[in-house]
Amino acid sequence: MRISGFIAKAALALSLVAGGLAPAAAQPKPGGTLIIALESEPGTLAPHTTTDTVAYIPATNIFNGLIGLDFNFQPTPDLAESWSVSPDGLTYTFNLVKTAKWHDGKPVTAEDVEYTFNEAVAKSHPRAASWWPNVASAKALDAHTFEVKLKSAYAPFFTLLASPLSSGVLILPKHIYQGTDPKTNPANQKPIGSGPFKFQSWQRGSHIELVRNPDYFKAKKPYLDRVVFQVVPDSSARVLAFERGELDFLHWYIVPYDQVAKLRSDKRFVVVDKGGEAPATNGFMLMNMRNEYLKDVRVRQALAYAIDRDDIRKKALFGEGKVAKSPINSGLGWVFTDQYNYPRDVAKANALLDEAGFKRGPDGKRFSLRIAWGAGRDYEGRAAEIIKDNLKALGIDVTVQVMDRLAFVDKVFRNWDFDLANQLFTTGPDPTFSVTPRFHTSQIKKAPYVNAMGYSSPAADALFDTEYKELDREKRAQMWKDIQRILMTDMPALPLFEVPTVNAVSARFKDVITGPQGYIQSREDAYEVK
Repeated sequence: MRISGFIAKAALALSLVAGGLAPAAAQPKPGGTLIIALESEPGTLAPHTTTDTVAYIPATNIFNGLIGLDFNFQPTPDLAESWSVSPDGLTYTFNLVKTAKWHDGKPVTAEDVEYTFNEAVAKSHPRAASWWPNVASAKALDAHTFEVKLKSAYAPFFTLLASPLSSGVLILPKHIYQGTDPKTNPANQKPIGSGPFKFQSWQRGSHIELVRNPDYFKAKKPYLDRVVFQVVPDSSARVLAFERGELDFLHWYIVPYDQVAKLRSDKRFVVVDKGGEAPATNGFMLMNMRNEYLKDVRVRQALAYAIDRDDIRKKALFGEGKVAKSPINSGLGWVFTDQYNYPRDVAKANALLDEAGFKRGPDGKRFSLRIAWGAGRDYEGRAAEIIKDNLKALGIDVTVQVMDRLAFVDKVFRNWDFDLANQLFTTGPDPTFSVTPRFHTSQIKKAPYVNAMGYSSPAADALFDTEYKELDREKRAQMWKDIQRILMTDMPALPLFEVPTVNAVSARFKDVITGPQGYIQSREDAYEVK
């Protein structure tokens, strides 16, 4: 099955050159079309209105941010060519490039940045409430200088600005949006940006086409003539289209793990094991602390000792990824520690349950639990079955409950009607953004992807409420290690596995992944091997 003749024509030529990241000696040549798979249709291409990943995959090629991130999570230039921070950590000054233009030819200025911050992001982005209240002012000082003043120090501010999913900060053209409602402006569907590729067309249900911006402010870039984002909801169809050369790139979380070994062995493809460091996603088993058994920390610890997480890695993830040993992914090396990990110890688990007073009955059973998972991530279902089998050794009878994703979110996060639940959580690019909302007492609310466990720790809250103000990175890292100690001791959620980064790329292309946000990054560096 061919997805479309339009797409297939762009993918006829095959090269025998292999490799996922370009060698230093490679000399990019212009031309070519890169076809990127989308797992669903975006609702918009406006970054200031959404946190939908599939919207950002094309949007980051149309728009620029102020800064980016390298693999060490340090800021890199984008529209801002340089920057400075005041000693007290309250004032950030950005010096913009002077040669950037909007796709309609008008110059990019600090007025555009001021408008984006104050009128678009602050008023429309779903996550603005998590950081914008700490902004005292955001204003243009002159045509190419932009300043942000904070009310209190915020250590991960650069990381926030460089992470559009978290901040919504991709710069918009003021002259297009001023005087309109930024949420409904027609440009949200036919965007005008400053990025390496210009919007060409959007055929609903099929594809989005971008073409090379010949006036891009970064010399010689982009190299590609076109980038096409092909909507292919079905996983099997995506893999088949990729194998046939009708798709060139499958980003990390849509590559089926049972296909990875096959793709690695095929010289037509390259599996790139980088580009997922920023989301730093872990799979967790959430424990509802309102449950009569799970409210006892000894029971939660017993489950942590009993579950064979390496077996989950081998069987549920087909040997990809790593065992998760902390609520923070090991990709965040500056803060991660595995010092408080639980080795598998079934005898200790049984002893803890005895100590908690939950003795085995005549039939050998102690009590029953339910474990829920949402359809669409089959590895979570396989993990649930392994957990069920593991807990039999403790005399715990587990019922596996599977439901569609929306029903799962309602059951677990809105109704708190669960005992155990398998759920993915990002832990990066900074734990302030992605770990604190899962475990802070203030996040015990009936809303998706927050503290459904009902976990509350005054000690952890005190650290959550102060760590982001610490500007010394080593001291801040120690505060996060203290948080990991508390969370691993209290065990409201057992880290099961680190979601593997396995981007699948046609060997005809190089430098498709160049940063830790590989799935939502610009493809300005990507080129076709000639």
